Amino acid sequence: MADTKYLELSNSSSKSGGIAIAPDVIESIAGIMVDQIDGVHLIGNNISKGFNTILGRDSLGLGTKLIEDDRGLVINVSVMLDFGVSVPQVATKIQDRVKQQMLFMTEIVINEVNVQVNGMMPDTTTSDIDPDDIFSENNGDK
Repeated sequence: MADTKYLELSNSSSKSGGIAIAPDVIESIAGIMVDQIDGVHLIGNNISKGFNTILGRDSLGLGTKLIEDDRGLVINVSVMLDFGVSVPQVATKIQDRVKQQMLFMTEIVINEVNVQVNGMMPDTTTSDIDPDDIFSENNGDK
């Protein structure tokens, strides 16, 4: 978020004090919500996740970005999906879940959730190749 350091909740009581939420918290909540959706393989991409792990940074909000513009609050989500899932169905679930949970948990209205699908991950396959006999020198004999 460019100018706003914290998001002020409009319903916070002036008697008890104000409530403000950091944009990083919103991004982390969105990241957790997206990660729990069936069909989502990875939020963000491997390279940035690897760098953040090396640097010891929290990766919960990785792949989510909160911006405020003329449309209001917008969350951009970057994901990789499992191979074989319906991209429109999973993307719609992401949009609905992020909006609903953000409203429920923070009372903040998210006007848009943009989903960027960066790729699809195939199912992992098992290999019949013996790693100790890569070139089949034993022809499968023990």
